[in-house]
Amino acid sequence: MLAIRAECRPWRWPNIDDLQNEQGYTSQKAHGNGKLENILFTRELHRRFHDQGISAAAFHPGVVATSFASDTTHFMRYLYHSPLKNLFMITPDKGAGPLVWLAEGTPGRTWKSGEYYEKNKPAKTSPQADDAHLARQLWDRSAAMLGL
Repeated sequence: MLAIRAECRPWRWPNIDDLQNEQGYTSQKAHGNGKLENILFTRELHRRFHDQGISAAAFHPGVVATSFASDTTHFMRYLYHSPLKNLFMITPDKGAGPLVWLAEGTPGRTWKSGEYYEKNKPAKTSPQADDAHLARQLWDRSAAMLGL
């Protein structure tokens, strides 16, 4: 079983030819694309290897009070590092809950392989996260970058 932390709020499609965001980098774009790519990898891992007994799920833990954005000037820094965080963020322990739920659960019974979860339930994703062609392209391009 493999669980990948993800949320599906991408800023734009990932550019398969620029996965490292060397062109037009912004922290928002990198963050959003990374979350979308986690879901795409989960779905492609399921497609390629589920018949061999590998199960994978992506999940969003919630908005967790961490040191996220501490090294930026983005407005999120001010939300994560002000008293406002207590109004809408959860503790890291609570944020780990979905991962524990997946790890202790049984694929096919507790949760379905290849799916994306929020609050321990299947969650809606963006249309890009359902693009099987994009998932294959991302997988193949990543493997090529690693020399596999």
